[in-house]
Amino acid sequence: MSALNLKGVGHAYLGRTVLDGIDLTISRGEIMALVGPSGCGKSTLAHIAADLVEANAGQIARGYRRHGMIFQEPSLLPWATAEGNIAFSLKLAGVPRRQRAARIAETAERVALLPEDLRKFPVELSGGMKQRVAIARALAVQPDFIYFDEPFTALDVALRRRMQDLVIDTCAGGQLSGLFITHDLQEAARLADRIAVLDSHGRGVLGIRPFPSAPAERTDTTNFEWVQSTLGNDPLFRHIHDVDERQIT
Repeated sequence: MSALNLKGVGHAYLGRTVLDGIDLTISRGEIMALVGPSGCGKSTLAHIAADLVEANAGQIARGYRRHGMIFQEPSLLPWATAEGNIAFSLKLAGVPRRQRAARIAETAERVALLPEDLRKFPVELSGGMKQRVAIARALAVQPDFIYFDEPFTALDVALRRRMQDLVIDTCAGGQLSGLFITHDLQEAARLADRIAVLDSHGRGVLGIRPFPSAPAERTDTTNFEWVQSTLGNDPLFRHIHDVDERQIT
């Protein structure tokens, strides 16, 4: 059984179609990157798949047990400490109070948060630290599927790479499945098992390309060469850097 299966998914805002006829299947243990021009509906599709937005058409089959979600903005509760933000997700997931402290400590260690970091409020944290808390919040509920909605776009190059490494380490071994929304082919090449290209106007998935090896086995050189070859030779990726700011994502 697949981790996620979308069939004929469609959606409209105020009578205007933004997604139509979307078919996409993500296997268990697979990270699927979804790319496409800004405004083509990538984030909307992720929100529909995660049951945050109701689709107007189509069928969605979720074969995973529990999902987490990491947004472009950390979206932390400003009145709660880092620890409190992670604990909030555990409370919503129904994790007993007596188990939360150990779960928080374990997850914080995975994302390199120190005990003193957990006592800080969001205003006291850097952008990278806030995103680490957001990742910890998603991982703490022990999901077997994660939606990544362009989570590293606002970070500088060094921090973005560190966060990508964290995702690679976390997902290594096929323990997690996920949908990674990005407009950056280089990021997709580092993180994903396969890459899907969404039509410029959200009218279906134009095609899917596999990567020849697992993310943890790739080098910067092979990733760079793949991206350059793809942009130069594969017509599927011809319009992924187009921008239509009138579209809604």
